Amino acid sequence: MSSNALQQCIKWAQNNGAYIDERLEFKYDQLTGVHATAQAPITSSDALLKIPNKLLLRRQLAEDHFGKKFNADVNPNALLQLYVAKLKFDGSCQESTFFKPYLDLLPNPQDINSPYFWTAQELGALKGTELLIKTRRNLKKLIGEWFDVVTSLKAVDDQDTQFYLHSSSSVDPTDLFSRNENPNWHSFEAYLWATYIFSSRAFPEMIFSNANVENINQAFLFPIVDLLNHANGKIVSWREDPDNNAVNFSTGEKLAAGDELFNNYGDKSNEELLIGYGFAITENQFDSATLTLRLPQNQLSSLEVMGLRLSDISATDSSVNFPLSCQTPLPVELIKLFGILNKLTSEEVPTIRSTLEGITQLSGIMDQKLAFFKGAFKLKVSMGNAQRSKAAKVYIAGQKRIYQEASDCIRKYQKKLVKEAKPISFKTLFKTDTVFVNSLTLTFGVTKYEDLVYKGLLQQALLIWIVRSSNGGTSNTVPEFIVTTFQDVTNTIVVDKDDVQEYLPFYKSLFPQITTKIPEVYGKGDWGIKRFIVAGTVIDRLVWTSPVSQEAFFFEKVPFSALK
Repeated sequence: MSSNALQQCIKWAQNNGAYIDERLEFKYDQLTGVHATAQAPITSSDALLKIPNKLLLRRQLAEDHFGKKFNADVNPNALLQLYVAKLKFDGSCQESTFFKPYLDLLPNPQDINSPYFWTAQELGALKGTELLIKTRRNLKKLIGEWFDVVTSLKAVDDQDTQFYLHSSSSVDPTDLFSRNENPNWHSFEAYLWATYIFSSRAFPEMIFSNANVENINQAFLFPIVDLLNHANGKIVSWREDPDNNAVNFSTGEKLAAGDELFNNYGDKSNEELLIGYGFAITENQFDSATLTLRLPQNQLSSLEVMGLRLSDISATDSSVNFPLSCQTPLPVELIKLFGILNKLTSEEVPTIRSTLEGITQLSGIMDQKLAFFKGAFKLKVSMGNAQRSKAAKVYIAGQKRIYQEASDCIRKYQKKLVKEAKPISFKTLFKTDTVFVNSLTLTFGVTKYEDLVYKGLLQQALLIWIVRSSNGGTSNTVPEFIVTTFQDVTNTIVVDKDDVQEYLPFYKSLFPQITTKIPEVYGKGDWGIKRFIVAGTVIDRLVWTSPVSQEAFFFEKVPFSALK
């Protein structure tokens, strides 16, 4: 692109009836590309640009040229995109002469910064990200879409067929095409270029009152207006002007002399902006991340039965995808999912305990994601293209920011849930049971709760305390739900050989010697190994241990209620 090409396009539009407000000036420079600035104050919402219908590239033109309609299941613009590729790359196409000033202004494939056009080395900077996964997945889908439309038009040649067959067996479609500057108009490279042109420049066909819109994604190209840059939050309007057979652009923003006139592409994440437009925005308020969790099919199908609304999230045959943002870093459905995944068979619905276990598990996943993006951000992305390098860094920084928010939010919510549930703290029970503490001092050499944590004896202490409580040996009042749970497990548990083998080393390390050493505590009641196996199940059902403080809590079996 050059300043001369820009001026030729402006002149072409004006010679064909386009109105461009005289207070606007379109400029091009290598740093900012094409942009429009106000040369004088603009305070009204009158149309600043009026583009005649004959300059628009709409679906009907493609249907007239190819002499047929093509009803794509996914992309209603497939035929029009192929037509634009033909206009651009087929010099023998008669209609290309009229649109040439506009076509010359469109970026060449090597100048596009969408990841679709990055080299394998540049894409390496995105390894491990959802952006790379989506880029590959989208390319696979686009290859199928392209082949359908060129085949329907009988425009496919042997090279196209070989490319398609090769792509069907390839794991990574990013390695399949060379991204030529002047590809054959019916090639995938040309179609991919046209796809980018539409994703970055097209406008909704629905603005036309007489449009036969079968799909809300049906779009058209809007010369001159599509040169305006994007800014979040700008108030703009694109309206049909049937009296003048044109489409008008206006802004609700007040501009001072020297201000840039912006369009608003919509509330888009950096992933959407990078794929569709080739740039990313620092601290983008609409940025988002996707947490993809792969689950067994039988587990996935049972989630809705447990109250998880899969309609609120993206679910496939093998995974669920949760959108995260700085505004919503911890979706309620995500909390519910992990509560379900950590539910015991003895729990009919997710409980507070299972939810806290799930949140702990989720916290670990978020921390792994955060560590990945922190590490990725520190890497020096080796790219020959400075704009692509910057975009990759902005995208990664945005992902890191979102996962940091998610990680912080999980910890805050965990504290909130514990506070509201008011569980029984084993640390408190331990501190107030002097006889029990003294017995553990003689047995393990611990004098305070922190010693249990430091020496890795917390689980053993819990087992001993529960069995002692079941024998009525503690001076403290044992919460009724602990006593009831112990009795329920005792009445229903079936102890097998594996259970005994699991607890036998621990049991033999204490008994019978501890009975002789401290008979006043361990010489009363039933201290058989089965009691410890039962106590282990009680811990599974009632106890959650904070991963931060290592404080163990007893939670009554209460269903989890979603965030208020």
